[in-house]
Amino acid sequence: MNYVDSHTHFDLCIEEGNDTVESLLGGMKDSNVAFAVHVATETGGFQWAYDFARDNRRAGIRFALGIHPSSRADNNDLLYLTDFARNVLNSSDAPLLFGIGEAGLDYYRMRQPRDVQMRSFEYQADLARELRLPLIVHSRDAMDDTISLLTAKAPARGIMHCFSGNSDVARKVLDLGFYISFAGNITYKSATDIQDAARFVPLDRLLLETDAPFLTPVPFRGRQNRPGYVPHTYEYITELRRESPGKITDSVYGNFMALCPA
Repeated sequence: MNYVDSHTHFDLCIEEGNDTVESLLGGMKDSNVAFAVHVATETGGFQWAYDFARDNRRAGIRFALGIHPSSRADNNDLLYLTDFARNVLNSSDAPLLFGIGEAGLDYYRMRQPRDVQMRSFEYQADLARELRLPLIVHSRDAMDDTISLLTAKAPARGIMHCFSGNSDVARKVLDLGFYISFAGNITYKSATDIQDAARFVPLDRLLLETDAPFLTPVPFRGRQNRPGYVPHTYEYITELRRESPGKITDSVYGNFMALCPA
């Protein structure tokens, strides 16, 4: 089977633990993870993300460029994002750039004022539409505002990453035309709302991720997460939905490929 990790942070895995590029890529290979999307969350990480994807394209690494709602996002940062993304798309490496994000709103941490978060999110939603790339969205304790902004901006394609709502919220996200991605926290006993949503989302809108180094799935909860652990989330979803393993894996792989640049 070929697994996909649609959202991970290789740089943070390396910074926060004992992992190296070699150990992370080796874990992917051992676990049959065919693709993983490294997601940059601030301008200071853009060049690392680009270099990492170029160096490891044969290992299935793709990357996304965005400014997280907890990260600084002044005019210079937003313009740098635009220029960097355009430069990549105008090069032979264009297929490596998977999307714009993660962008969004985070009212749980509130590390940036609400108006700064909203402006950054709006800008990145416009940029994703202009560049015809998927918008990768982070929303924590801010789903009503997130849905309102996305409804107004109407990006052509998008992913609600690390989904944490129930099936009612999932329906609103699906109505936007978005894909919904579930992370390892769906395997936690307390995650009943997320599990409800995962049963509801149709297979042609389903993605799975690690969000490594965070949200390590059972049975590795308590350890730092890594892309090689994503098959455990696939296994859980398979049992939760009572689908065949091949059906889940093939569906997620097909959805990922449909989002990838041509």
